Amino acid sequence: MKEIRLRYAEEKDLDDMAIWFADEEVMYWSSGSHGETLFTREQLAERLATMNSLHSGRWWMIDVNEGAKGWRAIGRVTFRNYEPVVHAVTIGITIGNKEYWGQGYGSKAIRAFVDLLFRRYNLHRIQLDTFQDNIRAIRAYEKCGFKQEGKLRQSFWTTKGYQDRVIMGILRSDWERKQE
Repeated sequence: MKEIRLRYAEEKDLDDMAIWFADEEVMYWSSGSHGETLFTREQLAERLATMNSLHSGRWWMIDVNEGAKGWRAIGRVTFRNYEPVVHAVTIGITIGNKEYWGQGYGSKAIRAFVDLLFRRYNLHRIQLDTFQDNIRAIRAYEKCGFKQEGKLRQSFWTTKGYQDRVIMGILRSDWERKQE
């Protein structure tokens, strides 16, 4: 597996993100929805401009080292919904470049992102949610130390209809044990 890095998303990344957000298959596995119902390049630019702090959230690009070709963006990780009382955030991931699906890059990026968030922001908890049919993502999150904490019945709308929302989380204490 090639080396990855996480870096802040920039305006130069909007073209890649717009392609990913227009791909129905990418968006189904990322959010359960059709690509065209999400964001245009212009809407992504507006969101990127506001996503720049702990309180508003932030986007990071997932880059893969392609050797002599340099770094290539293959997806993004995000956090949102900072809860200052419990020091928690909600995260998400999109591997937008389908050439990299099923090779462990999602797990590798989540591990790196969890490390970054616990170290940089001194969080107590990181959480996420997905839908019940997203088995590949659930397994990847579990490999990274997330535990299933509950389900909200039929609270996630996908293009295939209502599905259960799977709530997962990792605590700082869980993460610290994995560091030993």
